[in-house]
Amino acid sequence: MPTPAERTATRVSPETVMLDAARREFEQYGIRRTNMDDIARRAGISRSTLYRRFPNKDALVEMLVMHDTAAFFAELDRVAANRDPRSAVVECFTRGVRLTQEMPLVARILDSEPELILGLTNRTDGAPITQAATQVARTLRRSGATMSDEDLGAVSEILVRIAVSVMLNPQGQLDISDLEAVRTYAERYLVRLIW
Repeated sequence: MPTPAERTATRVSPETVMLDAARREFEQYGIRRTNMDDIARRAGISRSTLYRRFPNKDALVEMLVMHDTAAFFAELDRVAANRDPRSAVVECFTRGVRLTQEMPLVARILDSEPELILGLTNRTDGAPITQAATQVARTLRRSGATMSDEDLGAVSEILVRIAVSVMLNPQGQLDISDLEAVRTYAERYLVRLIW
């Protein structure tokens, strides 16, 4: 029989239960087709309990997107570790393309509701693009990029915009299902941006 400390250690917070339920609903049915009642039912809680923690579905989506974004960039940081800037660009671009296919919520959004990603990237304040570019610049700087902060910021934004474009419109000359083709694309075209 588990000790009280072991029972406490294995308990999942109510917020985690809610977020997990939301994630499963969104992955299965899409964000638009899921409502707060569906999430509360899956979490085994009342609607009022869910609404006390998350005032609306957008708040749940935002929390999950923030979590997935953090995981995405943590993985890219791991991939870039101990690589020079050019190699980091190639391997991070290749891994990033694969991650968008491996992360179920991201894959679901890109497949059935890509306009949601476009809505984030088209915000008038530019925050999502700017935040992603800042993350990319930090990773490249840690990899040894020596260009000025201004140039590194511009290059990082270009890389983010290319990645978003590929995610939102995967049909084209680049076959994103072929990781070697993705790597070759990055080697031929994207590394030229780094000096």
